Amino acid sequence: MTDQKHGIYIHTPFCREKCDYCSFYSVPAKPYDRRIPLYVEKLIDEVNSRVKKSEILNADTLYFGGGTPSILGVDNIALIIDHIKERFRFSADCEITIEMNPDHLTKENLRGFAAAGVNRIVLGVQTMQGGLRRVIGRKGKLCSPADLDLFFSEGDFSRSVDIMGGLPGQTRQELLRDLKEVTSRRPDHISFYLLSVEDGTPLAERFKPDESFDENQIRLWRCGIDYLKEAGYSHYEISNFSIPGSESRHNMKYWTFQPYAGFGPGAHSFIEGSRFFNDMSAEEYIKCNQFNYKYDDRSDKDVVVEYLMTSLRLLRGFKPEHFKKVTGVSIPEELMIRFNGLQRRGLMESNDDFIRITDAGLEVFDSIIYEVTEPFL
Repeated sequence: MTDQKHGIYIHTPFCREKCDYCSFYSVPAKPYDRRIPLYVEKLIDEVNSRVKKSEILNADTLYFGGGTPSILGVDNIALIIDHIKERFRFSADCEITIEMNPDHLTKENLRGFAAAGVNRIVLGVQTMQGGLRRVIGRKGKLCSPADLDLFFSEGDFSRSVDIMGGLPGQTRQELLRDLKEVTSRRPDHISFYLLSVEDGTPLAERFKPDESFDENQIRLWRCGIDYLKEAGYSHYEISNFSIPGSESRHNMKYWTFQPYAGFGPGAHSFIEGSRFFNDMSAEEYIKCNQFNYKYDDRSDKDVVVEYLMTSLRLLRGFKPEHFKKVTGVSIPEELMIRFNGLQRRGLMESNDDFIRITDAGLEVFDSIIYEVTEPFL
């Protein structure tokens, strides 16, 4: 590993119950599940095995994701943070984030996470409409206005809220009702993203998206973007909005090719230009004597594709010199021809300083990505 400022990602594979639309790796667990302390012990072993005390590294973000990391409880989160600090030197302003579901939203937890060092919490609201939650199979506690009041009144945190749009049967009024409830409390950050119906999920078995569903998703997405912008939020990444200066510093590492170290089953890392992940299930991870990492052998073309897919998610786009720094080559002529064609159609724009997708282009982001990456596939 290098001596750059790293991001640290801790993957928690446990959820109280898996939601019907979720395609991420997780396993059901209760707060006092016997596997949780075993997982925490193994997680600390993994950190210690990969980063020796003699080579303490710098870090400026730590992110507990999942799964549902708040299911680990205050004591385990504090224990993990303390051990990570033995292997990483945190910057004075280190961003320490935990994802939390309304099930774990209590005054005691908020105070406990703050005492443990957490300074940013992401609350998974998704939707406050009970009927829509049942349609998509969202598990766990419905977030109420009283829950939001508690979340925004306790502890000195940077607060982020996740909201989902484009649900089957969702109306414009229902989406705006959720956004108004959230923005009235003035969170620092809002992730607003569309439902994706993924193959192999229970939701996909009972609901098949058609053209009218896709069209309604775009309408609701544009409605949500317009509302959040009018509410004073900066749209800085396709699905992310913030009060200026409150962007997710950890997630920016993913989008700008900064190094990060992932720990836990399924966690990905990007160190010195190499990508690898822990290729183990939760059960395998807990029982293992040796951690199993799978490395991504990328070709030069793969790096270009990865760069385009990632950096164009940012509304600011990317700088040509940054493209060369990451990929090792100047922007190929074939790619510039495609950029210029998209620019004539009003879907991209550029100058000497940046290349970016326009607001109109965001609505057809997937097709733009395919068009610009096709020569490298």
